Amino acid sequence: MSIVGVAKIDYKTKNLIQRITPNDIAIIDHEDLDYACAYSLASKRVKAVINMSNFISGRYPNRGPKLLLDAKIPIYENTDHNIFKYIKENDEIIIKKNVLVKNEVKIQLKPFTKSQCDIYQRLSQKNIQNQMSSFIDNTLEYMKKEKNQLFLPRKTPKLNVKICNRPVLIVIRGHHYMDDLVKLKNFISKSHPVLIGVDGGADGFAEINCIPDIVFGDMDSVSDDTLRKVKNIVVHGYWDGICPGEERLKQLDLEYEKYFCFGTSEDAAILMTYFMGASFIVTVGSHNNIIDFLEKNRKGMSSTILTRMLVGSKLIDAKGFFRLC
Repeated sequence: MSIVGVAKIDYKTKNLIQRITPNDIAIIDHEDLDYACAYSLASKRVKAVINMSNFISGRYPNRGPKLLLDAKIPIYENTDHNIFKYIKENDEIIIKKNVLVKNEVKIQLKPFTKSQCDIYQRLSQKNIQNQMSSFIDNTLEYMKKEKNQLFLPRKTPKLNVKICNRPVLIVIRGHHYMDDLVKLKNFISKSHPVLIGVDGGADGFAEINCIPDIVFGDMDSVSDDTLRKVKNIVVHGYWDGICPGEERLKQLDLEYEKYFCFGTSEDAAILMTYFMGASFIVTVGSHNNIIDFLEKNRKGMSSTILTRMLVGSKLIDAKGFFRLC
């Protein structure tokens, strides 16, 4: 059986996701495909995914390939050719008998099957111990460096929504975040929390017919449509003065505030609402374990531990809540 589709190509899977449609075949260069990117590809119902890197390197048990296979999306590897040299954006391509075809160009592909995925996952599960040791060392080292940054004075952004003494719901594009968010619709309708989407997590609100009050982060994975609808945009700024999301917002001619804080955008959003007096903070899709962080190519989680130590019982992590319903 042949697969016919339009090629969508990008070295950064996050960027490709913004352009892809159900008629497309995604061509990526993404070693250890993570859950969040795989979820987005599956949600867009792509016809197939071709990876120029290994879906599973074996360093740790990443979850993206299994998600695509469970969604019945064929996935292939080709680590011997630079497909980008031969296939361009929007080319019509065919995958036939594990061969990528475009006119006279033919490139052999290696199908990545469920059985292969299971074998690699078992092997990578054994290797996690090696990753764990260096991950812990890195986390402890950076906790010593970053602990004093928790209480540094920060300028509060000017927002069109009140946070003080109100519950807050922060959505991050993490493991099973949409499953959990759907189960929290009753909480949203009854408690009317301030709705905050961290980067691509903001798009999740559209799937439950909500518009977030605030989009927070680097603006690297949220859609233009959501950015144009939301009333408050807060760019995560770092202590060196860099605001990675600022350039995109200027190009879109959108107004925004800045919030300078150490750590991930997820940590910064939690700390911002904590210091602005939120009554309690519910997180969905949060990153709270070694696999979550390795999938984001982070070698430690010091800022996340420090943030949770400070916020304490005000933070309710709803990750996996859907399993209880």
